Order: sequence, then C-alpha cells, then structure tokens
Amino acid sequence: MLNELIERYSQYSDPELMEVYLNKNKYTDDAKQAIDIVIEKKGGIRSLTDRYDKIVAKEMEKSRIKNTAAELYLNGLTKNDINYALTSEVLASDEIQQIIENTSTEVEATKRDLEIKPSTIIGSILGGIIGGTIGGILWGLQIIYSGRIFYIFAIGLGIISYGFIKFFTKQSRNNIAVLTITILSVIYALILGFYIFELFGYHGPDQY
Repeated sequence: MLNELIERYSQYSDPELMEVYLNKNKYTDDAKQAIDIVIEKKGGIRSLTDRYDKIVAKEMEKSRIKNTAAELYLNGLTKNDINYALTSEVLASDEIQQIIENTSTEVEATKRDLEIKPSTIIGSILGGIIGGTIGGILWGLQIIYSGRIFYIFAIGLGIISYGFIKFFTKQSRNNIAVLTITILSVIYALILGFYIFELFGYHGPDQY
C-alpha cells in the first residue's frame, strides 16, 4: 500500500503535491508517510515551496497581463501597441505576446457574440418560432395525456427555444436579443400548449 501511494504521488505535479501536503492531516498514516517520502525525494518541502510559490506568482502575473491587455484592447489599442506597453519581470516576451494574442481573440469573440446584427434578429425569430412551436406541441401533449400542468417543463421549453435560436444565430444568451426572444419563445410555447389542450382536452387514462 505504501509503495503504491509513493508511486502515485511521484506522478503528481508540484501544485498537486503541495495541495496534498497542506491537507495531509486528513489522510491516512500511509498517505502521510508516502507524501513525505516523495517530497523529500524531490528536494524537500523548502524546495517544493519555492517551486510552488514561483508557479503561483507566474499564474498571477498571467492573470494581470490578461486583464490589462483586455482593458487596453477595449480602449482601442492594437495588439502591437499592447505588446509594447506591457512588460513583466516574471514572464518572457513570447509568453506575454501569446497572452495578448489569446486575449484579443477572446475579446473579439465576445464582441461578436454581443453584437446585434440583422442575422441575429432574423435567426432569433426563426429559431424562436420553430423552438416555440415544437416546445408548445410537446407542452400541450403533456397536459393532454397527464391532465396536469408541470411548470418545471418550462425549463425544457427554454432549452428547446434557446437551442434553435443559438443554432441559427451562432450567438449565446449573453446577447440581449437572443435572451429576449428566447423568453418570448417560451411564452409563445406555453400559450400554444394551453391552446392545444383547450382544443383536444384531456385524453389520459382516467378520462372515462
């Protein structure tokens, strides 16, 4: 058992080892012994702590660079301008450049997702009608054959409507037009379902 634990912990990254070490009081005696052995083989707890601190510092610096780059990009600076403006004592220049590149891609994707274009309106309406109609029919059938109204089903109606709208628009619910028409589509589905029930009535097993 001890050897198995040693072999397992030997495969852990420094952050994973540190997490286990900091919480080792929750582990079995064999696990405590195994983690101590593995850490000692890798230079001891002081060496592990130093490496872990460097990893944490690097991740924090990446987050800082990313947030600053996003802010500058939204303020109209180009990627080249941002690359010249941002420096770091922790990250290499190619790492900074890669973060800026990834951040600009993410920002542009977010802007495209939030943009309300003619295709957004048309796609949302088309998807809303299709999704609302399908959802309304299912909602109506559910009432007809069960004789009961399960409003939790409205969540399913939202999923159906949103799915069709997203398919046609390629935009998410973060877009105000997509969100608004999804809500209207669900309302349409609910009304349609009740209308179908009014037309055909209850057909469940207790009808007669």
